[in-house]
Amino acid sequence: MTSQSSIYAELLSNIRQISLAVSLSSPSDVSTRVTVAADGISIAVAHHSDTHQLRLPAKVSVGAAALPIQKQGVTTFSWRLPLDLNGALATSATQPQATPWSATDLKPGSEVSCRECNSVIVNSGAITVWKDLPSENWAEMMEFWHCHKPEVASHHSHHHDSGKADENSLAARGYGASSIISSQEGVGFVDLTTLLFAEPNCHGLTFSLSGYEHDSTNRQDLAETESRNLNVCCTSCRAQLGFFNLRTAAVTLLKWQVSSRSVSGSLPGISECLAATLISTISRSGSSKSLITPIPESVAMATANTGASTNQAIHIWVLNSGIVYSSSSAAWCIPAVKLLYRLISQDEADRMLEGVTCEAQEINLPGTAINEAIRHLDDSNLLLPNAERVFKEWRVGLLRR
Repeated sequence: MTSQSSIYAELLSNIRQISLAVSLSSPSDVSTRVTVAADGISIAVAHHSDTHQLRLPAKVSVGAAALPIQKQGVTTFSWRLPLDLNGALATSATQPQATPWSATDLKPGSEVSCRECNSVIVNSGAITVWKDLPSENWAEMMEFWHCHKPEVASHHSHHHDSGKADENSLAARGYGASSIISSQEGVGFVDLTTLLFAEPNCHGLTFSLSGYEHDSTNRQDLAETESRNLNVCCTSCRAQLGFFNLRTAAVTLLKWQVSSRSVSGSLPGISECLAATLISTISRSGSSKSLITPIPESVAMATANTGASTNQAIHIWVLNSGIVYSSSSAAWCIPAVKLLYRLISQDEADRMLEGVTCEAQEINLPGTAINEAIRHLDDSNLLLPNAERVFKEWRVGLLRR
């Protein structure tokens, strides 16, 4: 089958069917045949002298059957195939881990290196334990729990009249709104998209205010800056690896920019990390819409190094956070988040976020990561049948989980 032909299959678990679409490089004729294998877990598409097989994301009940060609002389076909309810899914990937590189997945003592040039950032054996960080709204939820415990509600009303005393009381317990999680030597903290380390555990890093003309391998040289974060780059290849937070004195490395050893052997990219963040955001807020906006420090660095301002955001609307698909461009079935997306300016994103009726949740990523996410979404859009790639002003995309 030529490179212009494609096959796409998606598991529709809610209606117990598989949606199958075939796009041919030339109009169909008497040589065109689409057949389901006898075991019900793959299909074969024959067109002219080419034949291509595709593994389905689940077993179907119409094994050893030729699918009807609706009309000759066209290039696109689609079918709905019923699932075999007694058979197992054709892939174990339907239940991926919720967080790529969780604390239980990363191996204690593993070194952490730059993914671009393999330079070691955290030495082997420096991290003796990995710990998962709580969700972003942990302080807010703990404060709510403390203020509204039934057994003390009647004795706690006076605290609401003295906000300062109440916050100090909560802070003393470690979960006030002003509480922070500090780095610890020998401990690697794990978030949805980042790894957090104490500065003494890291080396081979360059700290930057914006561009490389302000670089310093000594973070103390930049300690007086008013910026909340410093950019952290690999000294060897100058790839941006993450940020240094002046408030917590912690080095935060982006998962998709570094390598480490894990039990699963996975190496998460921006797609997996963004998918996990979207799923967490839906679980936390109940909103399926998000605005992916650039972190200001990353914009300053991109502007200084490329001479062009990064002024782009992604408006995302999640349709289904747990699909499984297969396509002729991959050799296996892939769990993914299916969504609508559109590119907007930073000014439009700011206006939306300031609106009183805004339903979208803001997610901040480095400008380079946003560009990479856009590339992934645009590539995934081309996997879909032509008729399913656009919905009004939105494009349809897939993020691998």
